[in-house]
Amino acid sequence: MNAARLPRGISLPVPWWQLLLAVLLGIVIVVMAAPPAGWADLAVSRATGGRLRLAQAEGTLWNGRGRVVLADPSAAAEGPTALDGVAIPGTLQWKLSALPLLVGMLDAVVTIDGMREPLKLSGSLGEVRGSAGALALPAVRLDRMGSPWNTVQPTGALTLAWEPFTVRRTGFEGRATIELRDVASALSPVKPLGAYRVQVDGTAGRATVVMSTLVGPLQLDGNGTWTPAQGLRFTGSAIADPPQRPQLAPLLGLVGRRDGERTIIRIGA
Repeated sequence: MNAARLPRGISLPVPWWQLLLAVLLGIVIVVMAAPPAGWADLAVSRATGGRLRLAQAEGTLWNGRGRVVLADPSAAAEGPTALDGVAIPGTLQWKLSALPLLVGMLDAVVTIDGMREPLKLSGSLGEVRGSAGALALPAVRLDRMGSPWNTVQPTGALTLAWEPFTVRRTGFEGRATIELRDVASALSPVKPLGAYRVQVDGTAGRATVVMSTLVGPLQLDGNGTWTPAQGLRFTGSAIADPPQRPQLAPLLGLVGRRDGERTIIRIGA
């Protein structure tokens, strides 16, 4: 079959393949100048094994915003809008320098509602280093973090403070302190249940987790470990103050195994 020909008297100033190449090159330049913010979600998901995602991403890869989701990587979902996980309140904004990426380096600044100062990220795509910081959230729902949280349906105010850290695919190195205050459960008439502190220390791909009670009628304590391969393995105990034991008995019966006055709680063990 003969190729289609232009009518007589009409000719292209340049060969057709050069025009096609110019169009494709123009498309590439436009995409690289303003790649969609959704690319940031793909990069974060790959770097964290699907445990951290960016939902409702807007803007570009270099200057964008979205919602942070602590995701369940085992949940079947086609995109961040259908993730099974905890959506952190507030909007995250980021600025990413393009030139360092050409040599495989990272230079970014991240802010989120409730953060005292911007978080600076540096390093490479295989080893990300972050600056120290703190984050305060007035109310967080934890019922989508899996068992036993989906049973207890807890809510509370959360503060998070962390030292300089390093994140790799094999784990992270650093120290973080999490405090949950005014914790309540939809299954208990006792409000609040208490205030609690969780200390996380990461080194050599393994993190130790220690939980203690600051104040409240429901005493919680325990310890465990977290690794990328096994996730969280935690063993703790819960005991209610004598005046609240009758009211808290149904809730404690759902979260663990009774052992005298105590309830043993196991996560991933």
